[in-house]
Amino acid sequence: MSAGIAPEGPRVGVDGLCENIRGALEGWVPGMLGVHVPRSVSRPTEVARLVGTVAGAAEVTVLSGNGPTARAELYTAAAKALEAAGGRPGTDVRAELAAVRAGCRRAAVALGLRVPVVF
Repeated sequence: MSAGIAPEGPRVGVDGLCENIRGALEGWVPGMLGVHVPRSVSRPTEVARLVGTVAGAAEVTVLSGNGPTARAELYTAAAKALEAAGGRPGTDVRAELAAVRAGCRRAAVALGLRVPVVF
């Protein structure tokens, strides 16, 4: 992914993207999957841990809607989060985190949840 795919706006930095992902998960994960979402997530390593936990919980939970698609999206998002956390040379952390956010949104939609459109 190129940096041009990463979102623009007031929360474009790595910390802002991490918090954006946390906030989106906070809206549906505790009630649906029983996973505690911390009050603050500011680093890609914390996002990777959170999304990995969410994906693991989705694996052992009966899900409404299209559960297999939601699980696949969450596992893909968890892999992208690990890429972002790895910090290898050539990794565009912002783009990887944008992909994590998109995967989490797609998972929520697969479960039949309403996801606000953000420009």
